[in-house]
Amino acid sequence: MQWDEVRTFAHDGRTLVTHIARGSDPRQFVLIHGIGVASTYFTRLAAELSRSGTVHVLELPGNGSAPEPPEVMSIEDSAALVAAYISAEGLDRPTVVGHSMGAQIVSDLALQHPGHVPRIVLIGAVVDPSAPTALGQGLRLAHDTLRETPSANRVVLTDYLRTGPRWYLKTLGPMMTYDLARTLPLLHADVLIIRGERDPISRGPWARTMADLAPRSRLVEIPGGAHVVQYTHPEEIAALIVDHARGGHSLPTGAADLG
Repeated sequence: MQWDEVRTFAHDGRTLVTHIARGSDPRQFVLIHGIGVASTYFTRLAAELSRSGTVHVLELPGNGSAPEPPEVMSIEDSAALVAAYISAEGLDRPTVVGHSMGAQIVSDLALQHPGHVPRIVLIGAVVDPSAPTALGQGLRLAHDTLRETPSANRVVLTDYLRTGPRWYLKTLGPMMTYDLARTLPLLHADVLIIRGERDPISRGPWARTMADLAPRSRLVEIPGGAHVVQYTHPEEIAALIVDHARGGHSLPTGAADLG
């Protein structure tokens, strides 16, 4: 897709890159990627969401085209940087969406700033406690590539190459040690949890546990989707996000509402 604007944002010695798709509706969406990836795998979702508002796709420091920070950032550090961006842009109570590790960042953002982030969306959230090691997560990631479409694998690989393996490995520690299960019960935000029904990384029992832990939550599974479900099923995911932003509970055809 053609971005309307690409620019950098610096705060406290850390710089992120923002890709913006502007919509005519005043609604605002902020998209946060997972480990090692960047903006590319969000392009299809951003194109759909831009029909209903302005979309801000962030590349966190060290990922994609964003320069590496002086030191590795914790999940809490990343959440604080996203909060600084939202404040600097004057975004009024945006709907913030995180995929995979990005779901950790979005959750911590909602914890740090409950009044400014009323609705969040967690897609394929990690780390599933049934695979608590980096090796276990790596094996599940390899499994996921067998369930994704060729184009999804290609776009994820493109993002991985832009970020590079060194920064990926540096970021792995903060992701593996962040305890999402401790954060979720403390949230005041409305939480929409989405997973592809074939996702081997963020599995069904873990998704149901997250839905039970978050006080105000809803869990939806997308038929046929794997981990990168926002790329392979952008229309369904966008419809869910927009409906969540409006406070609704509609479902795209075939999706299963599990609570």
